[in-house]
Amino acid sequence: MFQRKFALTAVTVAAALAAGAVPAAVSAAGAAPDTGRQHRGPQVTTVRYGPFTIPAASGHDHGESGNRLSLNVQKPCDDCFITGFKPNLVYADGSNANVNTGPMLHHMVMGNHWRNDVVCNGPQRIFASGNERVESVLPSGYGIKVGRGERWNMLYDLMNHAPQNKTVYISVTYTHESATGSRLEPVTPIWMDAGGCLGSAYDAPEGVSERTRRWRSTISGTLVHMRGHLHHSGHSVRTENLTTGQLLCNVVAEEGGSPEFIDLHGHTEISDMPPCSGDSLGVIHRGDVLQITSRYEIDGHSHDDVMGIMAGWVARN
Repeated sequence: MFQRKFALTAVTVAAALAAGAVPAAVSAAGAAPDTGRQHRGPQVTTVRYGPFTIPAASGHDHGESGNRLSLNVQKPCDDCFITGFKPNLVYADGSNANVNTGPMLHHMVMGNHWRNDVVCNGPQRIFASGNERVESVLPSGYGIKVGRGERWNMLYDLMNHAPQNKTVYISVTYTHESATGSRLEPVTPIWMDAGGCLGSAYDAPEGVSERTRRWRSTISGTLVHMRGHLHHSGHSVRTENLTTGQLLCNVVAEEGGSPEFIDLHGHTEISDMPPCSGDSLGVIHRGDVLQITSRYEIDGHSHDDVMGIMAGWVARN
């Protein structure tokens, strides 16, 4: 979409609560979404989460909120299907808040503690994003089901490269439709993480390196969408089905693709990671071994606490 970035497991949630994380105030762009009344046909709802004030940077040391957990955050709808989402970080006036003016969306993860994650057996991670802020649109005929009364929590970490405090909002624009009478097929999220289930962060050495992690699938179905996340100097991340020999998705990162992704010290950040999407990226059977590979190409130094993550959505048989 993240530990220090994230693994949204019961361990992380308990640690966040112990550290004093509290629900953040939530507002929508305009009126708050009406989750009690559903409309026919596709709807677009933008929800703002916040405000959040990020401490100022000191020299080359960025300010950071640290991992924070907001409980029972706003959903765009109830008893519905989400068919697309576009994450962003914005100022109060709606303009983009990015590293060129200081703020960085280090990560945000939406989680559902009433459903289990099929990969790591903790709370289900619905979707996530880093500062790449890539839009995901599920292929026609599929949607992420949101149950009536379902509660979401949000894990987030925000950074600031500017020498002044910055107040921002996490903004997500959702495309969704009512589940009543819908013919959309529900999809189940899978979370492939090169760092593992207990913590997403790991250290990458200077030069070219790859980190892999395997998962024996507990579900069967068709993979229809997949998105990736890397840190600075990340080259690519891919997931393959070792059992069938099929490459399911390979995402190559773009860094510093526009001025917004160049910070105040002239350093670039990941600016694009185009998702893989289609009616069938590959078929997965229970027992198949899936492998994620995170690739970094680092010149002149090593990097601590990097990540290599791919979130996917499977239409189960």
